[in-house]
Amino acid sequence: MKPLLGDPFDPNWGGVPAQMSSNDHQIWMAFRDMAAIEYKNLYFSVHVGEPTLWQEDLEEEMTRMVEYSSRRRIDVVGEKDDAWDILELRMNAGPGALGSVLLYKLLWEQDPPDERPVNPIIVTDVTDINLCYAAEKLGIRLLVV
Repeated sequence: MKPLLGDPFDPNWGGVPAQMSSNDHQIWMAFRDMAAIEYKNLYFSVHVGEPTLWQEDLEEEMTRMVEYSSRRRIDVVGEKDDAWDILELRMNAGPGALGSVLLYKLLWEQDPPDERPVNPIIVTDVTDINLCYAAEKLGIRLLVV
């Protein structure tokens, strides 16, 4: 199932993205100026992967609601002319951030919106030598803001 990008936002948009936690928002605010330079469009709370339907005979409205709420959600996707960046915003990022951004990348690549490559990126306020090592080995860009 293709990523559900939603509406594009101008990189200079100064609002508060819907469904973004307060911790993620703090990281986003620290990163926002950099994003305005890097991207032509931003997408927030991007759905990827297949929905998890717990039963087959749901009414159509309920099926749509379950499909919307059960897919995985990427914090931010940055669109460039030649690539897509998956941005995992995480305070004090640890192993969970690595797993999340790798899962999102795999689900994106399963049914991509176009032929551009996708890059996994973790944006955090704190990191350590172990996370840096693992991110480098896994091909994940790590940005500290």
